[in-house]
This record gives sequence, structure tokens and C-alpha cells, in this order.
Amino acid sequence: MVTTASVLTPAVVAVAAVVTLVNVQEFKRRWLSAHLAREITRPVYRTYSPGLVALLGALGVGVAFLLSPLLARLGHAGTAGIVLIAAVGLALGVAGLSFLGLGAAVHALLWPPDPLVLYWWAAPLVAGGILRFLHLAEHDRRGAWGMVAAMNRNGPVIMGTAPAEPFWRVAGLMAGLAPLAAAVAAGQGSSPAERAALAAAAVLVAVQTTWTDLRSRAVPERLARLGRLAGTALLRGGTVVLAAGPVGAAFADLWSRGPTGVAGGLLLAAWATLPWLLVDLTTRLGRTVPAPARVLATLIRIPLTGGFAAVAVAAFHPRPGFAVAALLLAAAETATLAAGRGRATPLYISYRSATGFLTDNPDRARNLAGKWLRDAILNRPARPDLNLIRALAKRAALAARGDSTGDPAHRTGLDALCWADLADRLLDLVESEVRPRYPGRHRARLDLAAGNARADVSWSRAIVLTHAAAWDEACRQWGDCATRRMLLGHPAHELFARAMITILLVRLGRTADAARAFDRLGRAATPVPVLRACVALAGAALTGGPALPAPPVTARALRSAWWGEPGGRLRSYWTADESALILHTVTAVDVVR
Repeated sequence: MVTTASVLTPAVVAVAAVVTLVNVQEFKRRWLSAHLAREITRPVYRTYSPGLVALLGALGVGVAFLLSPLLARLGHAGTAGIVLIAAVGLALGVAGLSFLGLGAAVHALLWPPDPLVLYWWAAPLVAGGILRFLHLAEHDRRGAWGMVAAMNRNGPVIMGTAPAEPFWRVAGLMAGLAPLAAAVAAGQGSSPAERAALAAAAVLVAVQTTWTDLRSRAVPERLARLGRLAGTALLRGGTVVLAAGPVGAAFADLWSRGPTGVAGGLLLAAWATLPWLLVDLTTRLGRTVPAPARVLATLIRIPLTGGFAAVAVAAFHPRPGFAVAALLLAAAETATLAAGRGRATPLYISYRSATGFLTDNPDRARNLAGKWLRDAILNRPARPDLNLIRALAKRAALAARGDSTGDPAHRTGLDALCWADLADRLLDLVESEVRPRYPGRHRARLDLAAGNARADVSWSRAIVLTHAAAWDEACRQWGDCATRRMLLGHPAHELFARAMITILLVRLGRTADAARAFDRLGRAATPVPVLRACVALAGAALTGGPALPAPPVTARALRSAWWGEPGGRLRSYWTADESALILHTVTAVDVVR
């Protein structure tokens, strides 16, 4: 007799076997150290390893045999249990353990005590494996001929990547809107005031979700941004699933025994806000927060971050006072987000991803560079993304004055030039590998973006050399900055660079050269007060004296003067801060040589 189970179970087995077969290479690379070592010494681009598929399938059968009683009990507990099983299976599949789905399907085929329950475990595992293949897996999925064709088309450096970012961005936004949808659909037994408070809290959570998504675009390296987006989407989705199921109900029962309403909301808001506030104030005062204290503050905040979990529980399990407490928590978290919570996270992610390029393993560095070239530039012909270059330039400028945040090697001083050197090497790859393959109608856009990026790197290199008191090299580098800015049509930047040249020539004792540089500077008349102040400082350095006054030049004034120059979206906005600081450094000297 043909039944649904007799048809669906072999189908799930076949699909799970194919997914496991395809993902074996990644499993070997990520999980089995012996195979990983073998691949390092003898690379194999595509290995289908049927024997390993059978081994992983047998391992999955053993896991399914051990878990089947628990899965059956959860499945018979109701919809919430089935949703929990499916969510865990999907998460494990996305994590790269989709072979468990093959084992569960084979177990249901051989020992079918309750196959329909196991489908909620096997099918999501397989779906997670497919999702990983499409949006997270390594790029080496092709056979040898496909790789040869790709190398002929893109060269040996550029590597392919999956266009996963839009998928995970939409998934994260949809998960962030789930509490709002639940608040609209639920709450029939609540009072109008409770429903209004819950809706307002869900709106604040949606605002935070959108804000966080927009802020994630500040991560310059798109592959690092992909990991952040995928992790955030999965975390939000998992939170919604747990909040809607028995875990959320248990948490609601526990919460209802404590303070709710206004008192409970103020308590939750204080519990979430005070750890962040203490860490932030300590950092702003220039003091180092001990690592255990930072970890403790993070652990305290995790369940309350954004008010997401509290709003989800209040939406799926409404109780008196929950909505008001969730509203106060969400309002506090929105306020701290506006005050700067998490603002530096994209920068830290950028620095961590950038250190991968400085690894001792040249194959890893080439792999990272090839993915970046494809994902950030070649896949975006109309708007090439060179934010990584600008982040590296800023990293160099900050490290030059001792800020080595995010760099495990703590490269400061002249060692900070490694970041500028890396940016230049990446731009060389853009010119040699990407430009010949770039669409002709967009090549001018790429040249303009690369020119602005080169100017930023040159500016960063000049700041590093000036901080290191390498006056002769710094003077030549500021000359390169002035030339590049002149060619780009940035007269305000050019004038500042020439003012720096005059001041540094005075410090080198080359008074005649400084006088000629100042004459050229004086011919560039400008009505902008901050630029006239730069010229005045150069003149004061040339005329001599025991000391120079503090420069009336601020980062805000420089940013305003540079704002109207062409290529605003392509320029870095850190240059005004660092330029004002370096001008103060070279002019606030007791003795001018």
C-alpha cells in the first residue's frame, strides 16, 4: 500500500544525500582536522567523497536514534514543539551540519515509529544545508572545468562569492518586524491601553532593527558584513521562535511573578542601561575597562538588548503589565542606541577583517583579497565599494598616534604604515585585475573612486610620517597629497597640504624653499576663514619666533570647508579630525627650527 510516508521518506533521503554530498568538501575543511591538513598539503578543489557521505550518514543515524524519543515528545506537544524542532534543525543545517538530516531521513526509512515528526527535523536540516550552499558556503562548488573557465574569465586572483547580502538583510528585517506583526495580530484579551503600549514597543523595536541594518552598511568589508547580517537574522529568528513556544511561555510565567508595569519596566531599563553606561563613561574618561568587567556587562545585557525578547514575549504571551514594561525597556534601548551604543562596532569589525590580510599565510591573504575584489567592486560596477580602503587609511592615522584598537599586534608609530601599504596593494590589484575586466561604460566611475581612495591613503601616509617626526619624508608625502588633490579638483585639501609643506620645510631649516612654498600658497586666495587661518599659521612659522600660537583650526571648520568639493561620497570623513590634530601637533612647538 502506497502511503504518504512511503513516498516522502525516500524523497527526503535522496535530497538529503545530495545536499550532504555537495557540502562534504566544506565539512572536511571546517570540521575534520585530518582532512584539513591533507588539503593544505595537497589541495583538491572538488572532492565528492561518497565514503565520507556514508560515514556522515551513519553518524546522523546514530544521532537520530538517540534523539528520536525527545523529538517525538516535542512533536506531540503541539505546534510550539514542532516549530522548535524545525527551528533547531534549520539552525544546525545553516551551521553546516546538514548531514544530520540525511541520518534522520534514513532512520525514518528504516525505523519509522513516527516519520512525520522526524520530517520536521530532517527537512529543515536539509533546507538549512541548501540555504548555506546558496548563501554562506565556500565559493569552490564547481568542478575542474568550471574553475578553469572562471580563471580564464576573471584571472587567478579574483574569486567568486555568493550574492547573499540582500537575502540576509531582508531576513533580518523580517525577523525584526515579527514582534510588530504579533502585536497587531494578538492581544484580543488585553485592554486598549495595553495594546497601544505593546504596539508602541514593537514600533520601537522595528526602528532599532532598521537602524541597526543601516549601520551595518558602515562595515567596509562586505564579507565581514555578510557574517554580521546572517548572525543577526538567525538570532532574531531564533528569539521569535523561542518566544512563541514553550520557552516563551515559561519565561512569561517567571516574569509575571516579578515586578511588571511601570516599576518592572524601569527596573529592566536600569538593568540594561547601567552596564553600558558605566563601560561607556569609563572609556570616554580614557580609562581601560578590565576584560572580566566588559564580559560581565555584555552577559547582563544580552537578554535585554533592544528589548526584542521582552516585546516578543509580551506579544505572544500577553499578561497584565507586560506591554508597559516592554515599552519602557524598548524606549531606553532606543535612547542608548541614539546616544552611540554600538556605534564603534562596524569599525572594530573592519579592523578584525583587515588584520586577516596581514596574515603570514599568503594563500589566505590572496583568498581574502580575491573575494573582496569580486564582491565589493566587480559585482557593483555602477557603485564600486572602496570603504575597506578608507577604513585602512583611517586605521593607519589612528595607529600613528597610539590607538591600536582591534589590532592584536598593536602596530603604532611608523609601524602603522603597514595599513597604508596594504591599502596601496589592494588598490594595485584593483588596477591590474579588476579594471581590465570592468564594463567600459562604468570604467570612469571606477577610476574616480580609485583616485579618491589613493588620495585618502596618501593623506593617511603623510599624517603617519608627520606624527613620527620623519619631517623630510613627511614633506615629500604632503607634496604628493597636494598633487593628487589638485588633479581631483579639491582646492581646499590642496591648500591645507601646501600649508603643511611650508611648516615642515621651516622645521627642516630650508627657509628659502619654505619662502617659495609660502609665495605659492599666498597666491591661492581663499575666502574661507579656516583656510586663511592655515595660511596664517604657515606664515607665522616662516617669520619665526620662539613659539607659535595654537591654531584656530577645528575639525568641524575643516569639514565644512571641504564639504562642497567634488566626490563627496567617495571621500573619507576622518581626514578633517586627523588633519586638525596634526596641524596642532606641528605648530604647538616651543622652538621652531
